[in-house]
Amino acid sequence: MEITIGILGFITAIIAIIDFTYNFFSKPKIEEETNLLEAQFKATQKLSEEVQLNIENYILKANAANKLLFKDMTFSSYLTHMRETHNENLSDSLYERLSNLELTKSNTVFIIKSLEFQFSALLRIKNKMQLLNLLHSKKIALTKKENLALRQI
Repeated sequence: MEITIGILGFITAIIAIIDFTYNFFSKPKIEEETNLLEAQFKATQKLSEEVQLNIENYILKANAANKLLFKDMTFSSYLTHMRETHNENLSDSLYERLSNLELTKSNTVFIIKSLEFQFSALLRIKNKMQLLNLLHSKKIALTKKENLALRQI
């Protein structure tokens, strides 16, 4: 009886090791994770470019280069930061390098989650810029309290 339990425990441990190795160190399924990674990368890249253009246009239209976008960051410094971040994390050359790498499933999932986080942050900035553009086009002035609340978005 004890030998049977020992053998079953050993077999269970082997199955767990094989399952762990397969799930965390295997190459992603080419059709699923890799395609999702490529799609998420391109969508995030496109949104980043769109947001940069929106900020650049707003700076020109509203003469807002030195106005605060966030508590401690002007529109122009944020645009510079976005361009640098885009070149480091969302460039076409990085996309090509990612396409040629043999990523594990866990690496692919990590990169996808990182891109989803970036996409979400970019959407928040896009929405903020749309609101600022609407307010500027309507020449609506915000109260000091509303302006501070908007900077925290």
